[in-house]
Amino acid sequence: MIKTLKSKRAIGLFAAIAAGAAMIGFTASGPNHKAELGQPAPAFTLVDVDGVEHTLSDYTEKGQTVVLEWFNPDCPFVKKYYREDTGTMNTLASEFKDRGVTWLRINSAREGHSTTGASRLNKAVEQYNLKTPILLDYTGDVGHAYGAKRTPEMYVIDSQGVLRYHGSMCSDKGAADIGDEIYVRSALEAVLAGETVEKSETKPFGCAIKY
Repeated sequence: MIKTLKSKRAIGLFAAIAAGAAMIGFTASGPNHKAELGQPAPAFTLVDVDGVEHTLSDYTEKGQTVVLEWFNPDCPFVKKYYREDTGTMNTLASEFKDRGVTWLRINSAREGHSTTGASRLNKAVEQYNLKTPILLDYTGDVGHAYGAKRTPEMYVIDSQGVLRYHGSMCSDKGAADIGDEIYVRSALEAVLAGETVEKSETKPFGCAIKY
């Protein structure tokens, strides 16, 4: 069964690559402006590793708050949030799922890079027990529109499609420990309560995105 699932994911990823090439990484509804806090987040449509299209507005129009996580499966700063002793990313994604929050990972590394290949991304799904999609941004257009430079770099978009948080996952700047404050959790709690995000922008720390 595991081999079958991996095979399906591989087929889906190759389909996604083909679709991504055809769409130049996103559709005509793709980014047409730069991300700015308090303003509508740049629109995009990207395919995931299974070849399924995801359009930002499809989620917000359904009243979903959206978390964007720029993702690199081999970055130590990403790995610390997926370790068994922390599990921060998966824990938050699961915790807020029933509260109307959609979690999307975006890989903006260039096509052909070691962190975007079929085998590596399939392995990441298994390795990190991912339950939400990895979206492929081979051209880097979505990443550049959002000003993403690091992995992980986090964004919280409210159900009206407005960008409410941008920055680091937590307060610790290193690649080993989880900080005293998880900024994304605080941002989500504020957004869902209809309140202003106290720390709406923090400095992201991590690996440079391989555009």
